Amino acid sequence: MGVTSKIRDGLRTAMGRRTERALPPPGPAPQRGAHIARDDVRIRVTAEMSSELWNWLTARGWREVDLSTDRRRYRVGKPLATEELAFANDNGERERIEQQVMAAADFSHLELARKPQR
Repeated sequence: MGVTSKIRDGLRTAMGRRTERALPPPGPAPQRGAHIARDDVRIRVTAEMSSELWNWLTARGWREVDLSTDRRRYRVGKPLATEELAFANDNGERERIEQQVMAAADFSHLELARKPQR
């Protein structure tokens, strides 16, 4: 990023001209080991994901993210969240688990070290 683009970026921020990014279209169900994110929370996929579960997650705004190219900072959800979601009995239980994951997510020391805070 050059000096001119940094100045332009700063002006857009100061003038409140930031726009929300559009939600990308959902892709195929992520494989075990991938990361999915919603808003500023990410979790690692630790269980095989059925197409029904992935459809439910994408309808709620979850998308697979590639952390190697993504510059956003994420709070980290609990490690076994996808397993709990996979074994939930119904959508009501899934919603409860999702709310717990979103509420309890926090920045890990690895996430804080990965990207400098602006």
